[in-house]
Amino acid sequence: MGRGKQLNEFQKGQIVVWKQHQQTVQFMAQSLGVSRTAISNYLKDPENYGKRFKGGRPSKLSVNDVRQIFRTASKTGATATTIVRDLNLAVSPRWVRHMLKDNTCFEYVKRNATPLLTKAHMEARLKYAKKHLESPPSWSTIIWSDEKKFNLDGPDGLQCYWRDLRHPKESFFSRKFGGRSVMVWAGFSSDGATELAFLEGNQNSCKYIWTLQDYLFPFAHQIYKGDFTFMQDGASIHRSKETMEFLTSQNVNMFEHPALSPDLNPIENLWGILVRGIYAGGKQYHSVEALILAIKHEWSKIDVAIMQRLVDSMPRRCVAVIESNGALTPY
Repeated sequence: MGRGKQLNEFQKGQIVVWKQHQQTVQFMAQSLGVSRTAISNYLKDPENYGKRFKGGRPSKLSVNDVRQIFRTASKTGATATTIVRDLNLAVSPRWVRHMLKDNTCFEYVKRNATPLLTKAHMEARLKYAKKHLESPPSWSTIIWSDEKKFNLDGPDGLQCYWRDLRHPKESFFSRKFGGRSVMVWAGFSSDGATELAFLEGNQNSCKYIWTLQDYLFPFAHQIYKGDFTFMQDGASIHRSKETMEFLTSQNVNMFEHPALSPDLNPIENLWGILVRGIYAGGKQYHSVEALILAIKHEWSKIDVAIMQRLVDSMPRRCVAVIESNGALTPY
């Protein structure tokens, strides 16, 4: 009976990674489609494995090189170019990219932009979630609002990395605002959305009040005859004395929202839909006017049924917050 096929460099590297995570030989054999004997022989003497039977062109990478590639990608998510440079490898970045791509434990993904939560933030989120599960508000009458910046060259935060699928997704810290761009305010509920307010210049409490008068109230009175609840985040102009006095004078019911909790504001998902439509295919814009037209067009295409589903997801979001002990959720 002939000898089995020798393990290739990818399989060796995969075995090393799995061994570090205490996977069994049986699991490795089934996953790679090789015999348990082959894996056991390799683990007994990785440096000398297969040398007696090795033929053809010598490999440019040692077993240790392969191990270091997977270890670096797993720990740092570094690009293939960075890995080749930092490890001083005698192969091209393209070779490393193919190696990582063929590894079932890795995928090249974008980092999510998420805020940094303190213990106090997490406790506030837990309190919010428990409160609204025990005594649910009328989710369907809440108008969710937010501002959003759109750049001519595409969305902020385009950061990608090699993700080890056995590890949680990474995030990077993002700036709320910051080249040529358009700032938009909008609100929505399960029954529809406001018109888009395109904001000019630096915003203050006075300008924000004008935005509410011109965009929030026409929608609220048309849909709810004034009987609605308003959600806004904790931006300074939203919580200023002038703004709060104005909202009180209009008898607006306010919906408290925990700080740094984009996953508990479904309008963030609406922004995501809008961004994908505006920048589909890597589209960029050469003028603010063209960008504004695209924003308006894509906003008009969002179906009310989508808004309904987003609002209906609020109880599930609260459950997710409790399950994560107050940490950010996938929403």
